[in-house]
Order: sequence, then C-alpha cells, then structure tokens
Amino acid sequence: MGLNGSTNNDNNNNSRINKLDIPDGLKEILINHQFTIEKLCKLSAEDLSMALGIDNSVARLILDAAKKVCDEVEH
Repeated sequence: MGLNGSTNNDNNNNSRINKLDIPDGLKEILINHQFTIEKLCKLSAEDLSMALGIDNSVARLILDAAKKVCDEVEH
C-alpha cells in the first residue's frame, strides 16, 4: 500500500478515470465514489445519476465516455 492507503490498483483505476473525456470535477466525483471503468460500463444512466445525485444527461455523458474506454480495451 502507498502512504495514503491506496494501492497500485487504485492508482491504475484513477489514471483510467482521468483519461475519460469529461470535466475534471466529474472525474473527481467518480474517483471519490470509487467507481471503476468496468462498473461504469455496466450501469444505466438512471442508476449513475441516482448514485451520484447528478442529472441524467450528465450521467449519460459520463457513461458515453466510459463506454469508449471499454470498447478500446475490448478491441
């Protein structure tokens, strides 16, 4: 574990979240709520909006960006 209690796995996930094509504030929210790209790719916009207390359209923006990353990994 790192000095702040994070693991390399956390750092890897954070770097993947930080690569999403969304505003930095949304990236911080996702990291603070410990979302992973994999979790995001399985969620609906409604579930994400309820979990984070954000608008459905913002949730769709996040999920569209996450889906692009998931599609890149699969190919």
